[in-house]
Amino acid sequence: MKIPTTSDDFQNEFYSSIDLMDKIGDLRIRQLVNILDKVNDEIIIGGIIKIFKNTKRPNTEYVDQKYAGKILNSIKPKTEIDLILILKDTIKNWNKSVEELPFWLKENYGITLLKNKLAEFENQSLNDIESEKLIIMKWWLKI
Repeated sequence: MKIPTTSDDFQNEFYSSIDLMDKIGDLRIRQLVNILDKVNDEIIIGGIIKIFKNTKRPNTEYVDQKYAGKILNSIKPKTEIDLILILKDTIKNWNKSVEELPFWLKENYGITLLKNKLAEFENQSLNDIESEKLIIMKWWLKI
């Protein structure tokens, strides 16, 4: 396993870890988490956003997102990326059972900013899927 230096590296290491779960369980994911303290938060977040927006792994989508969420929960990476951009990138494909994403958003941005940005995002032209997922995200957050 190499230390990721780009968000693509992170995504590749992450998927390699997920794809080996049938053989070695979550060992490789735990090893990845252990080296992430050497990785810039923006690289981690960029990779995780790519995982949440990826539609090319439908058979492992939930597992991918659940473990990406666990990484968010354990590492707690910080970012100043515009929250609206993160929502645009992730909400359409976000699995609404993965509560770690909305809780990380709350922890990173704070509840006041998150409420304001969710309201702003809600006023954009959202499709039915995005609107439904926004409702679920607000439910998770008790907003």
